[in-house]
Amino acid sequence: MGAYSVRPFSFLAFVFLLAGCISHPAQFSTPEKIVFQNQIFERITHNQLDEMQQMLYLPKDSGQTPENWQQGVLLFLDKNTQARSLSARAKLRQQRFADQVNTQATVAINQQELQSQVIYPPTERWQNVQLEVTRGRDLDCGYGQMQFADKRSISDKNLQNLAEFQPLLMQLAAQFAQLAWQIGCR
Repeated sequence: MGAYSVRPFSFLAFVFLLAGCISHPAQFSTPEKIVFQNQIFERITHNQLDEMQQMLYLPKDSGQTPENWQQGVLLFLDKNTQARSLSARAKLRQQRFADQVNTQATVAINQQELQSQVIYPPTERWQNVQLEVTRGRDLDCGYGQMQFADKRSISDKNLQNLAEFQPLLMQLAAQFAQLAWQIGCR
């Protein structure tokens, strides 16, 4: 009878332990600061919409704001309850870029990481070229993506040939690939 009374206790302990794990899914963990290109980027904004979060990091003491910035790191977090794969995300991204006039983009999955390099042309609202590199991964707590964007002034001479920015974009992508992964789960 003594062994029998221990089993229900062990079973209940197991059930409570399991319930605790289920009711507390892994949460994203992100830093307050990111160091990239010998600059310290501080978290300026943190927005959440349903299962997605977005954090903007701008250079420390630069005077840049979310409305007026030249360089920034963006972290995008998605709990991924729809279980969207990296290949599905790549396909969506390729479709989005194909719909944007004069945008030059490459999207690939390398070593379980969704990567993209993009050159956005100037628009009526933004009179500059935006270079953007991203890295995204599936994590235990969802999908995490790191992005670096750099806005560059453009002369009328360069307006017709955005390909001149391609070497700079490739250099940014190589540097960004060396940045330690900044998104974790806890």
